[in-house]
Amino acid sequence: MAAERRGPRLLIVPAADRCVSWALRAANGRPLGVGVRTYRSEDELAEAVRELIIERAALRCSLGQSEGRQWVWAAYMPVRSTRRGTGDAVPVARSARGYLRRDQCQAGVEGFLAGLRFVGQELRRGGSWLL
Repeated sequence: MAAERRGPRLLIVPAADRCVSWALRAANGRPLGVGVRTYRSEDELAEAVRELIIERAALRCSLGQSEGRQWVWAAYMPVRSTRRGTGDAVPVARSARGYLRRDQCQAGVEGFLAGLRFVGQELRRGGSWLL
């Protein structure tokens, strides 16, 4: 009997108006990050998650303080358009919680990126990307 792999997992999260989003959780259930957008269907969500995992090396993360003075992060996907006026990078993920210190927030970013790498490796092995 093969041992079950334990590690971060992407979860489907219900959102308003019958939409769905995603959350990345560590093996112990600790939140690593959440999706910014909502999707009309699980198929649309699955396509966005595939793109996120494939393009994870292109993500750019920024740290800042919220109105409540907690540190938070956001991950941005570069814009893939040459049209004028399309704007800057688009946020695709954010911290699932606030942090008291900047170094804790940076560690949160690193945990999120490591979680995405793990999920990507699971996909290459033929595993599922979600629970």
